[in-house]
Amino acid sequence: MNHSSRCQYCGAAVSPTANYCDSCGTPLRTPPLAHLRRRGRSAGRVATWVFALVLVVCFGTGVLGGFRAHSGRWPWSPPAAAQAAPAGPSGGEGAEPGPAPRESPAVSPERVLRATVTIHVRGTQGSRVGTGFLIDTGGHVVTNAHVVDGYRECVTVIDDNGTTHQGSVAGFDRNRDVALIAVPTLARWPDALPLSDRRVAAGAPVYAWGSAPGRAGKAVVPAEVVETGQSRRIEGRYYADLVVFRGAEVTHGASGGPLLDAETGEVVGIVTAGSDSGLGYALPIAGEVARLLARWIEQPLPSTCEAVPAGDATPLVLAAVVPLSGAHGAWGLDLASGVELALRDMEADLLRVGYQVSLARYDDQGRPEVAAEHAESLAYDPGVIGAVGSFTSEATLALAEGLRESGLVLVAPTARSEELTQQGWPHVNRLIAHQARLESAAAAFARARLGVRSVLLLLDGSEEAERRATTFTTAAEIMGLPVAGRVLVPQEMNGSALAAAVRAYAPEAIFYAGSGEKGFAAVKALREAGLDLPVIGGVELYHPSFETTAGTGWRNIYFTHFTQGSDPRFMRHFEAILGKPTRGYGMFGYDAARAILEALVSYGEEHPGRVPDRAELAARVRATRGLKGWSTQVSFDPATGENQAARVYIFEWVDGRYSLVR
Repeated sequence: MNHSSRCQYCGAAVSPTANYCDSCGTPLRTPPLAHLRRRGRSAGRVATWVFALVLVVCFGTGVLGGFRAHSGRWPWSPPAAAQAAPAGPSGGEGAEPGPAPRESPAVSPERVLRATVTIHVRGTQGSRVGTGFLIDTGGHVVTNAHVVDGYRECVTVIDDNGTTHQGSVAGFDRNRDVALIAVPTLARWPDALPLSDRRVAAGAPVYAWGSAPGRAGKAVVPAEVVETGQSRRIEGRYYADLVVFRGAEVTHGASGGPLLDAETGEVVGIVTAGSDSGLGYALPIAGEVARLLARWIEQPLPSTCEAVPAGDATPLVLAAVVPLSGAHGAWGLDLASGVELALRDMEADLLRVGYQVSLARYDDQGRPEVAAEHAESLAYDPGVIGAVGSFTSEATLALAEGLRESGLVLVAPTARSEELTQQGWPHVNRLIAHQARLESAAAAFARARLGVRSVLLLLDGSEEAERRATTFTTAAEIMGLPVAGRVLVPQEMNGSALAAAVRAYAPEAIFYAGSGEKGFAAVKALREAGLDLPVIGGVELYHPSFETTAGTGWRNIYFTHFTQGSDPRFMRHFEAILGKPTRGYGMFGYDAARAILEALVSYGEEHPGRVPDRAELAARVRATRGLKGWSTQVSFDPATGENQAARVYIFEWVDGRYSLVR
């Protein structure tokens, strides 16, 4: 594992032995001062010091001149691009850096990033997300055919600045799995990737669009060609000529990205698929694919996408019931902003089927009684088509109950309580994994990954901690993992006493349930008492206090989370359109709103401009399958509304930084 640290001022990755940050020049360490003793001043010593001072002044003048000559930038290497990590209450981000990138003067990661776009399409099998890349200044984007297969008229393209464009499919070949999208508003885009006219060989160094192992977010990643000319069937599609590479993980949404020759910087392939073994697959550009693209580029541009004039559309309202004030106000505002962004991105699709949907924000302050009042006002407003909310489980339960009789569809973006879907209400759906799944994942991780044979429950005494301990115990029993006992964290921390209480049970690991502050205090006390047992907890152990332990040797501290972090492209898109950064929850509001809006568009295609029956719209939302969102893929369980595609991620704190484990 890489043990590099980060500059506390600019966040750039730095070597643990570095004295200064390469990015901002900030001193990282101060050498210890020797004990000073006054010495007598001789004439020779004074002359020596005067001469040294003159040299320092001359050197400083030269450095400042160089600084000005470089337009105010120190001529040091820029930091590596930051990778997104799990979004928590602080909205902080960061991830353990992977291996140092291979130097390649021909491949500029920044240039590749600027030429790479995100593609959103609505097809016959629902919506999907993919990648594409610009190949000229005419606004032509190359991607896989399976990304746009079954498209409906327009394709949404998001550039590196986060700006949304509308494009049309100018060429499509299902057999070779290649497509060309024409985006008029991307014409004269300053960055494009040249296509190579030669094939790569096995062993050749390349750069692939994907994720570095163990890191969230997509970027251009160093890789190596393992094999060429491979024939393979992937997801029902036969490929006769594939380039196989390793070093970059191809995750969902990466299809259609570029594979670049590390020596020339030219595109030699289109990233097409990945595998559980870590291998990636790409289509070679040279040959038939290049000839297809050249022919499509010469054809006239397809007709532009046209929408229904706003004045002729049926006005509807989507409600966001979230805390806009109070303790959770900042995060609720971020959720609501995500809903707003989804509405903006889908405005053209909605207008095309005859709807003009606006956003109505309702402040529930994170309180169940206020959420219930808002539910009462929304329930029988015929202009409201659905609701996204709330932030806390308690407020979401009250909101769901209040909307039950009216049947107004609700998608809960962040509530984790199991009670939300236990009633089997047809109007309620959940985006993330519920709390019990986090405890089950922790038990499975302790048993299978850590290989422990007994675990001790460490609780803070709250009712929520008791519920979570019960769920963990049940999961542990199913997996054959004995629970050695339980210990309560004392109000006044005594490390020696707490360590003695833990040692009395002789466990091989600890499961913690409780608040983040008490969790940190307990772990700190145990570590200082010399007890280095693995500690596993939930989202609460994603606490900023652990960042203060940088360099202390702390490890084996794990936490479960319902997300691996914000996608950097979503972060840029969010800030470009809304003019502010996301705090980590915007993507959940976005995906929850999109599930409702996609169902509305589907209804509008059959009944343009007609206000949908609430039961029918709720059924269409519940029928969502394979919707690829920014936070998760969405496939609602037909019976409960749980997201069957939601995942649980496990991270480890190592020396004050967290990294993805699973």
